[in-house]
Amino acid sequence: MNKTEEKLKSQAAKSPTSNWKEKVAFRKENKAWLKKSTRVALRVLDALEEKGWSQSDLARELGVTRQQVSKLVKGQSDFKLSTVSQLEKVLNIQLQVILLDNEEVMTEELIQERLNEEIIDYHRKWAYTQQYLKLKNKSTNPQVVMAIDVPLEKDFPMAG
Repeated sequence: MNKTEEKLKSQAAKSPTSNWKEKVAFRKENKAWLKKSTRVALRVLDALEEKGWSQSDLARELGVTRQQVSKLVKGQSDFKLSTVSQLEKVLNIQLQVILLDNEEVMTEELIQERLNEEIIDYHRKWAYTQQYLKLKNKSTNPQVVMAIDVPLEKDFPMAG
């Protein structure tokens, strides 16, 4: 055995055994709150950036240790409502919303999707109107039936 192999074996013997299976099992078991915790953490990080604060600044404002804030912003904390409330107050943000049955959250993506649908619908109606007006202006006989082709989305003039 050469020196490189000996070094590798000695390093491998020194390192602790991996507990990756336990970590994977934990993530699977706690997937729901970990996902929400990650979203809160990302929002907190955004708020810190907007305010120009460090994690130490947030720790000082919350009256907790830097390590606790580190856990918060890594999404590794199972937030209590009191913690969420403190974060909202200190950072002047909203982290939690409880919707009524008839309410829905409108994301920017959903708003953009609905806007695009309305724009396409507008252009479709405009195309129908243009075809109708062309046929109406050509025809002098009121008995002529006008047929309008269904326009395709690719035919719509879109600004952009």
